[in-house]
Amino acid sequence: MLRVGCVSENLAPADLKKLRNKQRKARRKAELEKQQAAQAQEKREQHNKSRQQGDAEPDAPQQDELVPEKLARIEDPLEHAIKFLQPLQTLAAHRIETHLMAFQIYYRKQKPLLMLQSIKRAHRLDPSHSELHPCLVIFLQSLSRWKGTLDHPVAMVISQEMEPITKDRSAHQLNKQFLGNLSHLLDARFEAARMMHHLDSSTQQEAITLATSLNKDIGNITLKTCVKVLQALRNGEFGHCPAAVQDYQVRCHARFPYAQAFRPTSPLCDNNHITDSN
Repeated sequence: MLRVGCVSENLAPADLKKLRNKQRKARRKAELEKQQAAQAQEKREQHNKSRQQGDAEPDAPQQDELVPEKLARIEDPLEHAIKFLQPLQTLAAHRIETHLMAFQIYYRKQKPLLMLQSIKRAHRLDPSHSELHPCLVIFLQSLSRWKGTLDHPVAMVISQEMEPITKDRSAHQLNKQFLGNLSHLLDARFEAARMMHHLDSSTQQEAITLATSLNKDIGNITLKTCVKVLQALRNGEFGHCPAAVQDYQVRCHARFPYAQAFRPTSPLCDNNHITDSN
């Protein structure tokens, strides 16, 4: 300071003014750099803190911990299913699978008008689709069960809208006619057989025979359809039938030897080691 003071005494007033302005600018610049450094340090600390908390924003609300078991067992699965369904109904309305899935959801929620809506949309796209048939049968069966409990306007609307589709046939009549018309196709036989057992469990053996036949005169025997049949047998959709499951798996393995779904369980694989043949 003494040196600056001595220098300033020897300066002209104009030069002295310039010097003081330069000093003020230097002080302001130093203060600004100090503030910027402090702000940068604060941001770094916030960033490190957010990373430690799971990369969450400092002001963001705390999110639930992502526990797989909790996500797999949500309290209202049907409501979540509808959240996934609604975009599909807008963006994939041209795909019949959208409306078949919608029917299954609304059936579980017991929503008859939305079930009707799903059936009409699917029927408009492909009235002979094999997977539409069980929806029709289940809907007719449900209507019989709900008879007298539906509001009169609702019952009238359903009756009027379903008449062109079912032509006043019962669920049993519809299933019998469907099977008669398409018994030469495996996917149709499977759906008809499934509904046969669904409507009358005493038809188990007949239904299993229909669904599992792989005769040469039956068309559309694809890997996908055969896997569906095997899964239905295993899931109990034809009742308890372990012998039928094993027999069908063996026959499908002979037809599709490289398909993993039909490979018999090997003791060697179960034990996860190779045993000594000696």
